[in-house]
Amino acid sequence: MHKPRPLIALPIAFGSFLAGCSSSSGPDTRPLQGNLEGQLAETVNGMPVPQALLEAVARARDLDLANPEQRAQALTLLTDYVLLAQAAQHGNFYSEEKFRADVEAARIQGVANATLGLLQQQAPITDAVVRAEYESQVTQAGKFEYDFTQLLFDKAEDAHKAAAEIDSGKPFNAVYDGWRGKSKQAKAFSRVRQDQIPPELAKALAGLKNGESSRVAIKTDFGWHVVHLSIANPFTPPAFDQVKDSVRQGLLLRVGRERLQKLKEQAKVEYPPGAPPPAASAKGSAAKAPPPDASATGVDAAEKKD
Repeated sequence: MHKPRPLIALPIAFGSFLAGCSSSSGPDTRPLQGNLEGQLAETVNGMPVPQALLEAVARARDLDLANPEQRAQALTLLTDYVLLAQAAQHGNFYSEEKFRADVEAARIQGVANATLGLLQQQAPITDAVVRAEYESQVTQAGKFEYDFTQLLFDKAEDAHKAAAEIDSGKPFNAVYDGWRGKSKQAKAFSRVRQDQIPPELAKALAGLKNGESSRVAIKTDFGWHVVHLSIANPFTPPAFDQVKDSVRQGLLLRVGRERLQKLKEQAKVEYPPGAPPPAASAKGSAAKAPPPDASATGVDAAEKKD
């Protein structure tokens, strides 16, 4: 039920170091590509490995190269990547189409995430913009965090019957036990804010007193809800200075999402006969799918909706 607040991250995909690009003479099997120059980080089996790659590995893993322990960790990872890339070349792994496809998928993911990062950096997000977004989020969060239990139904008829039992005076616990096996979800939630749940459900909870249950079923995009409010706890938002970095990252994610959407609108994408486009494949299931439980990163995060 919770809506996560994803943070932007731009991981350097493992395949970025192993990538091969097609050419008239076959795939490029060089362990290192990108024509990077400058200071060396190490030499592996006689192959110079540039410092720029070490810095990329550190950024991807959020490691501080000024910290000796973390630098050692990043360098160890980089060495592993290069050794495996060399093994791929020497083992003629690029002769396998599946291997080439896996490497290419990882490569374009890395390119996409890095491109998204640059597009986001082009957006001027001032401290004033971050402050305004923070204040907007505080308003949207509301003044309470709710501890509640719900029965969620696909069928309106079942939800109305469960709500009618509560309206007739039957304790919620008894109704919950009787209907949990027939519901789509029977679950208790804690510390949920109004901006993390559908507005119809938030409105219903705001209208209940502690210990009260809904006497009518509540319709949202997820189905029909019958809820019991345990307690509404006063919510004190974190101080601006504590969360301003994550607020800025959220704004960057929004910029990336908007720019990706614009690219989609301007693109001409065609599919083979009989292959439905992703929107058609997902239609009908998206509205009933539960909100994601984990944050995504890079382009994956830009694909998510608030």
